[in-house]
Amino acid sequence: MTSITKKIEDNKEETEEIILSKRAAEIEEEELTPWQKENLRYMEKQGEKPAWQPSVIDGKGETPEDDEAIEQTESTDESMEEEAETVEESLKIKKHENGPINGSFADRLPQLKKQRNTVLYRRLTLIIGILIIPLLFFLYYVSPLSKLNKVIVEGNQQVKAADILTVSDFTSGDSLWQQYWNRKAAVEKVEKDSPRIKSVKITIDGLNNLKIKISEYKEAALLAQKDGYFPIMENGAIVQEKIAKNAENLPILENFSDEKKIKALLEEYGNVPEEIQKGISQIKYAPRKNNDELLEIFMNDGNQILVNISNLSQQIVYYPQVSKEMKEKGIVDMEVGIFSSPYENESSDENNSQTDESSDTNQ
Repeated sequence: MTSITKKIEDNKEETEEIILSKRAAEIEEEELTPWQKENLRYMEKQGEKPAWQPSVIDGKGETPEDDEAIEQTESTDESMEEEAETVEESLKIKKHENGPINGSFADRLPQLKKQRNTVLYRRLTLIIGILIIPLLFFLYYVSPLSKLNKVIVEGNQQVKAADILTVSDFTSGDSLWQQYWNRKAAVEKVEKDSPRIKSVKITIDGLNNLKIKISEYKEAALLAQKDGYFPIMENGAIVQEKIAKNAENLPILENFSDEKKIKALLEEYGNVPEEIQKGISQIKYAPRKNNDELLEIFMNDGNQILVNISNLSQQIVYYPQVSKEMKEKGIVDMEVGIFSSPYENESSDENNSQTDESSDTNQ
């Protein structure tokens, strides 16, 4: 039994030695160069030993060329290690400045949640806005705010507000915006209704009111007719509204029927100095065969001026100087040149009576 055990142990030791020797041979073979491996295999087939010594495998007895190769390999390894260290340091610095480059999913999760919530809030806001805007329009449309409450008239002095409201044809309680968009038709109606109205502007006042702002022409003169006086606007339009007396001391036009002549006269009259305008009591249209622009102007001081419509403002400025040089009341003829002559006895009485009548009407 003892001998058997001993044999088993010997066999075991031999087996271990064989395994170790094979392992050593494999290690040695791994350390050999390709040329040495091929040479070793060839010698084993021929049954011969290799000519080189095992010291070559251990690194002993190496040639200078092998030493240079080993040194180059070592230097290459060292440079690669240095480059690896440099890259690692740069990555550490970048990570320190900008945070983790390739962070874990757990680190990125809060940012992803925040980004997702932001996108959701934007979409929700857009959807709510799309739904609320039509709803607000609908509520406004059915509410009293979208209906016309009242119409306000401003700027009128001669034209009555009730007449303007009637002509404009706005209706309280109807759609505000529909009537506002159709305001152009209302403006045309109001402007055509009265020659006193110069312009009309319609705007929205407050939440649901309309404002009609009126601009009127000024009264420039009065047209004398058999049944009374009628106002003449600054644009030459005659208003068919009878006036009992001249309350504003306007010049009285007589014998005019053509609105073009009236308009031309008013344009020239507007350029006459105010001091001379105050001295004019009556302007009579007195055309002749060879002159259809002749005017007879009766002054408050009793004199009479003959002048054409086209050069009224240019000639009449010399009247104050001419009247001072006149010794008697008479006629200042400015039709061609400028000269004066006293009234004849009969014509003087007639002219004085006309002047008195005109002054009475002015009073």
